[in-house]
Amino acid sequence: MRRLDLQRFADTEAVQRYQEALYINVGAAGAAATYELFGTGVTKADESFDTKTKESRYINQKSTSQSITGYGYSIGYEYENIPSEKAVKLIDSVAKKEKVGSEAETDLVIVSLYMPKEASKGYPARKRRVTISPDSNSDNDGTMVGSGSLLGKTDWEYGTFDVESKAFTVDASVAAKFDVAAPAGN
Repeated sequence: MRRLDLQRFADTEAVQRYQEALYINVGAAGAAATYELFGTGVTKADESFDTKTKESRYINQKSTSQSITGYGYSIGYEYENIPSEKAVKLIDSVAKKEKVGSEAETDLVIVSLYMPKEASKGYPARKRRVTISPDSNSDNDGTMVGSGSLLGKTDWEYGTFDVESKAFTVDASVAAKFDVAAPAGN
């Protein structure tokens, strides 16, 4: 008889929002990346995967068979307009100057601070190009706030991010850190 191995409730710990740090490239187009934390002033940054599916109902089935064919990735954001925060200022400038095309694009890096840090490399991270899509700038009890979405433009690149030097290094092997490890013997 196989023994059921239950994890004790006290051993579980949910990832906290601050443990997924967002960095945005605020550097000029064509120049080396200059990443700044998209954190102070930001009151919301929710990932949405908007799965794209294909449905088929085969003649021998009553129900449909569904497959995922892609994703429409985005991060819905809200921020208080703090001009000294460079990532906030970059996003706000897209709205205020009504930038379009490549002028409304940047790189986003999501750093998983809850995962083990590699001594000389940094934390596991994922990077992709995003389009900044502002929705509104409004008054929230006297404070100017902005909202919108960062829309996925490319697929993820995996690697490490050093939070001190603010450098992303591509390393495809890091993608495995985001998988569930198969139990030994399977």
